[in-house]
Amino acid sequence: MIRVIVADDEYKVCQLICQLIDWEGMGMRLVGTASNGLEALQMIEAEKPDLVLTDIRMPGFDGMELLKRARTIYPDMEFIIISGYSHFEYAQTAIRYGVSDYILKPVNREALNATLQKVRQRYLEHKTQAEEDLEQQKQQAATQARLREILWQDLETGQIPRNLEDFNEKYRYHFGGGHFQIFLIHADVKENRHLNEDYVSNVMEVLSGKLEGLFERHISPLCIDSEVFYKDRKASGILNYREENGSKLLNELEALISSLSMELHVFEHMRFHLSVGHAAASVEELPRCMKEAELAMGQRLLVRNNLFLEEVPENKKFEEDSLYQPFSRIARQCLDLQKPEQMEDAVSGLQGSALSLGLNGNQMLRLVQDSYRLFLLSSIFQEKFRFADRDGMEARFYRESLLCSSRENLFSFLAETCRRNIEEAVGWYEAERMRPINQAKQYIQEHYAESLSLEEVSSQAGFSSSYFSTLFRKETGKNFLEYLTDVRIDEAKRLLRRSGDTIEQIGKAVGMNDYKRFSKTFKKITGISPKEYRNLYS
Repeated sequence: MIRVIVADDEYKVCQLICQLIDWEGMGMRLVGTASNGLEALQMIEAEKPDLVLTDIRMPGFDGMELLKRARTIYPDMEFIIISGYSHFEYAQTAIRYGVSDYILKPVNREALNATLQKVRQRYLEHKTQAEEDLEQQKQQAATQARLREILWQDLETGQIPRNLEDFNEKYRYHFGGGHFQIFLIHADVKENRHLNEDYVSNVMEVLSGKLEGLFERHISPLCIDSEVFYKDRKASGILNYREENGSKLLNELEALISSLSMELHVFEHMRFHLSVGHAAASVEELPRCMKEAELAMGQRLLVRNNLFLEEVPENKKFEEDSLYQPFSRIARQCLDLQKPEQMEDAVSGLQGSALSLGLNGNQMLRLVQDSYRLFLLSSIFQEKFRFADRDGMEARFYRESLLCSSRENLFSFLAETCRRNIEEAVGWYEAERMRPINQAKQYIQEHYAESLSLEEVSSQAGFSSSYFSTLFRKETGKNFLEYLTDVRIDEAKRLLRRSGDTIEQIGKAVGMNDYKRFSKTFKKITGISPKEYRNLYS
């Protein structure tokens, strides 16, 4: 619906315009009328109309002034001027200001209808074009996102075009000669491990707005072409610049991460780092540049108070089995013995070995992630319980391990997660073990008034009567008949306290139809007869 306001200081003219048109049939809705320019402007600000019909001469300020002021607020708003012959020069001036059309007084239905039809047609065309433009922008953004995803995958595998022209064509860049650089910005959690992933994602959303402003002011002017994109709560940048700008660009990147950390200081539990690799002389070297930036970023786990990371450490060679086998052995023992607290020893040994080998930060992160995978796989050999959603647990651990801010936090997170997983698995196993017993108890509670048999209840639990009888006694300390009798007597007590039924009626109500047997059993269990019990509460 096209929203319309009519403004005219002549009440009759205003009412005539409102009554001449079938607004709904025209696809329009009249949202208000005004008798002067000031009132009309206030109504425009409140109602945000698509179209305003206004007299050229009104008190407060005239139609021309209303047009100028309204256009500063809503530049795309349509205006139709209503003018007498003596004010025709004003109407011509208004048209130069972009008025859609004008109507001469006295207003007649045909002229007004024809003018509104033209405005309606123009509105629909603009709306269609705007929708098409928006859809095109969405498609372009989706295509851009897919290309960046492909670019990142290609950088990781090294499968990128070697030729600059082919690179630009595939990923839609405008890179020229000179050097190239990849940088990473990573957010992690300081000491508070309880901050969830949604919180971090929200922080990254704020970071993206701040980063884009700083990037446009300080980095882009030094580049031939550049871009920042976001993936897995990480900001990544690719820069193309002239060789002589290299040193200045590194200084600006270091200043950028400092400024970004200052602007985001309100997120007191978060810490931000920026890493770079060695500059690339061609696009062919970008995969190497990216790997170096990732290696440098891993060092955030080992260094303190260093936001800008450009040192690229070497990967230490080591015998993997010497690290993983001791951890895996203790992890299986913890699962076998159901002693989650012993995972601390396994992780402590793993961390000590990593330190003695001098592993870099990135290697430690991979070590912890791989060790958790081994821990989950260890459950395959368990008869009592297994981790049902291993893939989901591993994916969650991987994401959350990236939030660790130090070596200590990283290994502590591994120990904490393994311990919690074992405790949850033991709890699940106990619940599953007790499930048939609990089902049987529930069934007895619901059917104690009936003539229940061991065979009937054991079939409800899904076991043979002999196996169920043994299991039931083991878990409850009573055989089936003893438990059923206790349930019946407890209900009889409740009825004796609260109902006025006879003792014989109560016995039948709890499934004990023989009055003498009911009274004898009641006294055997409680020490007093049903009558004496009732008298205690009367």
